[in-house]
Parts: sequence; C-alpha cells; structure tokens
Amino acid sequence: MYEYYKIARNKAWEILLECNVKELPIDLEAIADIYQIRIMLFSQSNITRFFKKDVLCGDGFIINNQSKKEIFINDTIKNRNRRRFTLAHELGHALLNHNLDSIHYRNSEIDHYTNIQETQANIFARDLLMPATVLAALHIQTPEEIMKLCDISYQSAKIRADRLQQLYKRAMFNKHPLEHKVYEQFKDFINFHKNNK
Repeated sequence: MYEYYKIARNKAWEILLECNVKELPIDLEAIADIYQIRIMLFSQSNITRFFKKDVLCGDGFIINNQSKKEIFINDTIKNRNRRRFTLAHELGHALLNHNLDSIHYRNSEIDHYTNIQETQANIFARDLLMPATVLAALHIQTPEEIMKLCDISYQSAKIRADRLQQLYKRAMFNKHPLEHKVYEQFKDFINFHKNNK
C-alpha cells in the first residue's frame, strides 16, 4: 500500500514543479490547461443523456473522450471548496494515468482504502492542494488555517491537519528531493506570509 501512496504523493510534487506553481491556493484550471484536460460543469453539458443517474449524483468524474481527458464537475453541489477538491481528485486520476474505461464517480472526501485508484486520487489531491512542506514552513496547525490558505472544504482541511500532526511528530518534511524542490519553489510565498502575519 505504501508504494501506491508514494506514487500519488510524488506525482503531486512533480506536477507542482512542472507547472511552476509558487503560491496557494492552487489554480487547478491552469494545471488542467497545461495538460490539455477539459473541465465541464454538469450544468453546461448535456450529460444527462449519456450517464446513469447514480453517476450524476456524485461530485464528479473523468472520462476519455476520443483520447482526450474530460472532467465533469457537479456544480449543483454548492460547496465551491468541495468542488475544488473533486477537481484535484479527478486531475489525479488523469495525471496518474489511471484506467478511465469505466466511470468511478467521486462522492466522498474520505479515502477509499478498498479502491487503490480512489485512494491515490485523494492522496494526489491532498498533496497538490495542501503541500505539507509549505504548511509546515508556515507553522500551520488547524483545519481553519488550512481552509483559509488553501481554499478547500473543512472536511478536507481536517483530514490534512490530522496527517500534518503526524508529520510534525516525526519531523518528516523535505526529506525527499522533490519535496525539497517544492519548498524552494514556494520560498517567496512562504517568506511573504511569514512577514505579513
């Protein structure tokens, strides 16, 4: 299981570096554009003709459409911050090259330990939206602080805050070369926030 975790975590760091992301909150639409992944809102597409009702009740999903990846986001869910995590989760499926032959729709912010791809997509989304090295450098502790800084839902921020406490106890930051590069890339942002608290 740890190998799958590392793949998703490392991919999030790689994407932050490749896309030259230097500040929070993460601009997910810009990342999707770089990788030519189309984002569609349920309200702006005619998807009710093509997909089952249970899929349309979920937060979102991704498909291959003539070899192009398309993410569909359920904008009837009024929690914009939750939709942001869903978008990051679906980007995870795309960028981790998961099998998109069948639709796996997202309807939970909790890790699905019975499904490796869903768990990996959640790990990717968490580490993309809320990079631990940046949060630690800013001495972030609470879900409320994470919500504000990363523009995500309380549920996602709480999960990240709990994991962050484990990392603080083990002093597990910047041990991996990719994570250290992410830290360096965010240094101006970190220094700005430290000086303007």
